[in-house]
Amino acid sequence: MDDTREIVRNIKKELRLYMNGVTSSQQRRLGMNYNIIFGVSIPHLKEIAAKFPKDATLAHTLWKENIRESKLLGIYLMPEEMYSTIADTWIGECRYHENADHLAHTILCKLPDAATRAIGWIAQEGALYKRCGYLTLAHLFRRGNTLTGEQEEKFFAHVSEVLDNGATQEEQAPAMSALDSYCFGNEERTARLAAAHPGCAALL
Repeated sequence: MDDTREIVRNIKKELRLYMNGVTSSQQRRLGMNYNIIFGVSIPHLKEIAAKFPKDATLAHTLWKENIRESKLLGIYLMPEEMYSTIADTWIGECRYHENADHLAHTILCKLPDAATRAIGWIAQEGALYKRCGYLTLAHLFRRGNTLTGEQEEKFFAHVSEVLDNGATQEEQAPAMSALDSYCFGNEERTARLAAAHPGCAALL
């Protein structure tokens, strides 16, 4: 643990080198209510992450801090063999879209059962569970992954529900991104969507 504390101290030193007061103020105005926001850009955060070891204890320590940059570095520094273990817990602990977006892109889309779990997340009530699920699916589809027939039916039904039930644009956007990625250039999938949910298909 002493080694972890020392690494965290060194990470904080790196963060201070790149801190940006203007960006920090902008992020607070966007509703991020962290104890500390250094205002460090994502490229600089990734540069910092590259200097430190991927370690589960370190990643958990950073994730638990109420600091914007620590949360993101926790995501970047979690070892891949731990992804399945922490996925659901960390989605539940997300507070902002930024956390969810980076979690989906960095960890969730790399799970061996990512599609199955993502279909489960989009069925949950929490907005950030849905966001993580749809963003994970969008990543998978852009890489050429597909769904089973049963998964596809559930996916189409959940997207249709989001689009038909007055969801906000922020809630609709990840669902539409996943749907577009799945159906783009695939006439058979688009035809199946049109047959089951014609209103949804008309938005593609």
